[in-house]
Amino acid sequence: MKYIQKGKEPQNFSDWKATQKSLGVNYDYKSLSNPERGSVHISLLSEQGYICCYCCNSVDQSNSHIEHLDPQSKTDAELSVEYTNMLASCGRDTNKPGYRWPEYCGNKKGDLAIRVSPLQANCEEFFNYSSTGEILPTANNLAHQKDAETTIEVLVLNHYDLMQGRIKALEALQGIMTQQEAELLAQVCQQMNAQGRYQPFCNAVLYFLKNYFGVS
Repeated sequence: MKYIQKGKEPQNFSDWKATQKSLGVNYDYKSLSNPERGSVHISLLSEQGYICCYCCNSVDQSNSHIEHLDPQSKTDAELSVEYTNMLASCGRDTNKPGYRWPEYCGNKKGDLAIRVSPLQANCEEFFNYSSTGEILPTANNLAHQKDAETTIEVLVLNHYDLMQGRIKALEALQGIMTQQEAELLAQVCQQMNAQGRYQPFCNAVLYFLKNYFGVS
């Protein structure tokens, strides 16, 4: 999980909500359609650097959906269209026959609550990573441990596909021979590239760089 700093919602989304209110229309997320919904989706992806809000794998419009941190079924209509409650997560929101949603992240979360949110500035401190691709509760903070365990379990963050993705991302470490190379890779992991994207599973790679190469 990587900290997400929320930005300003798209202007056409703000205008849509203002229009609904002025007309006295009862509205919620289910009544939100394009182009406003598409603008929200793109905005979420952009502020997240095109990685899933939970697992940090690469996503774009074709393989992600708008996720509600507080589930729609447990919120009122106004919160369902609150931009600060929206994130972009794995799995395309589609009814196409044969499409199989991933068995982790937002799709698996459903109406369950998670104890660690990517909107928490210190969320990355709750998790460690193993060389076998596993995400683990941080061992040096008992106060964080239970919250991390619950979050990993609810989101199924140790699904086979995600573990394999982390292992592949960690392969970038095999070629590192010098401290300078480690520092350069850390910069890549911490910053979006020219296309405004983070490296997939950048948080796992950065964890190893900090803990095994002494990168600050």
